[in-house]
Amino acid sequence: MISWFGVLVYYIIVSMKIRLSTKTAIFVIALMQALCACVLAGDERQSVPTEQLREQIKILQQDAVKLEEQNQGLRQMVKELDDNEIYLVVDTENSRLLMMRGNKVLLSALVGTGSHEFVEEETGRNWYFETPLGSFTILGKERNPAWIRPDWSYVEENMPIPPMNDPDRIVRGVLGKYALLLGNAYKIHGTTYTDLLGTHFTHGCISLGDDDLALVHSAAKIGTKVYIY
Repeated sequence: MISWFGVLVYYIIVSMKIRLSTKTAIFVIALMQALCACVLAGDERQSVPTEQLREQIKILQQDAVKLEEQNQGLRQMVKELDDNEIYLVVDTENSRLLMMRGNKVLLSALVGTGSHEFVEEETGRNWYFETPLGSFTILGKERNPAWIRPDWSYVEENMPIPPMNDPDRIVRGVLGKYALLLGNAYKIHGTTYTDLLGTHFTHGCISLGDDDLALVHSAAKIGTKVYIY
């Protein structure tokens, strides 16, 4: 952890307009902290173990690498948004979807996101229902999508699991009029539980109300970016 002294050093670097990468700046701060510790220890006639200082510097270097990786990811995200295309941002904590162009919000809508519930089958198979986080791309668009009931749907209701090709698995009218495919069976689609929008009630997909879904489906296209956090 960078101390008050590290913050002071960082302020000096910034005020002097010294241009350093994140990794280099943190390393410089760590080194100066180590030197300061040695001086203070000398004044108190105590010695700081060299191995301890090396370990602290190693930890700070690792933190610097992580920060640099995060910065690269953010820079790439900003680069992707520079083309002024529409993109979607989903805040799973607050169950809200934003449709944006640049910094302008075109639509703000309540959504349903993963319930964080756990279901286990007697055989040992289990499922945890959460909305995946990260950067995604719309891979396809559907009209009047049908829901193909997965095994966990039957396990939830303590029902026998039918064969994969059983026509009873096909359920229509529960996903709304449209669906946007995100991959790995995750979709942005409608719901019959509109009173639950704004809460965590889905099995991982992102559910929208009919009007908002129609707007998103119309504006988005295959290749549109979706950022979920």
